[in-house]
Order: sequence, then C-alpha cells, then structure tokens
Amino acid sequence: MDETAARGALLAEVKRGEGRRSTLLVLDAVPIHSLWIARHLHLLLELDLTVVIPTTIRAIFAARQDCRKGREVLAFLDRHTPPLVIRPCGPRELLDGLRHEMSDASTGSVFGLVGSSAVWPEGGAAQNMHLVDVRDLAAVAEHVGLLENMLEIAHAIELPGEVVAWR
Repeated sequence: MDETAARGALLAEVKRGEGRRSTLLVLDAVPIHSLWIARHLHLLLELDLTVVIPTTIRAIFAARQDCRKGREVLAFLDRHTPPLVIRPCGPRELLDGLRHEMSDASTGSVFGLVGSSAVWPEGGAAQNMHLVDVRDLAAVAEHVGLLENMLEIAHAIELPGEVVAWR
C-alpha cells in the first residue's frame, strides 16, 4: 500500500470514531522522538487509536534518564499506560504475535508507526498492515482538528528545505 493510501486509511479510521478498534503499533523509537521534539506526544492519546508500544522501544528512553528527553518520554509513557499499551517484546515479536489476530474480521485496521517505511521493506511488516509515519499522524491530526497546522511538527523536526515535502 502506498503512503497516500495508508494516510487515507488512518484518517478514515479516526474520522469514523471507531479508532479504538484499530491499532497503532509503534515499531521504532524515531516517531516518539520526533513527537517529543515537536512537543506533540499528546497525539498518541488524542487520535482515537489503541497505541501499542513494545518494551524495547520504552527501554530506549528508560536507558536515557540522564537527559531531559529520556526522562520526559518515559514519564509520559508511564503516566499514560493505560490507555497506551506496553507489550513485553520487541517490534518484530509484536508483529509475529499479531499476525494471527489480524486475520480476525472483528479486528480493526492495524497501522505500523515507523520513522521511515524504508526501514520496513516489503515483507518486513505484517500483511494488511498500513505503514505510517509522523507526517501521516500530523496530517490526520490537522484534518480532525487536533493540530492547527501539520507544519508545526515539520518545522520542529525537519531542516527548512525539507518542510515543503510534508504536503
């Protein structure tokens, strides 16, 4: 599925208001890092999705308690679990565990939140899972009124010449 279709599928789930049936799997630390830099970690709570974070991703921030980012991200994750779900595994194990659940028709859509879809080449992600990144989350959040402008995030995490690629 291409990036535009994945973003559209995510928007449809959030707009439909059945997002808690759908799952957002955080598959690497980059999106959390980017949301922290942009001061928009709250989007993980406000987009109507079940957000699942492997303990290995949480551990990256837990190991960095000597810096502000590590302390703030860990405090956010711990303060908001639940509704955030921390699973005792790594990203690949999380995918393997969810493969059989995803075949169940009662399960909503599954989205994999990644820093870059290039990190998850075809076959690396589960079948029927949509890969999305922070740009997709920002676009959806803007569309449903959680962000005034998705470029708030772009300006925080991108070099000035790369911001135009967000739209």
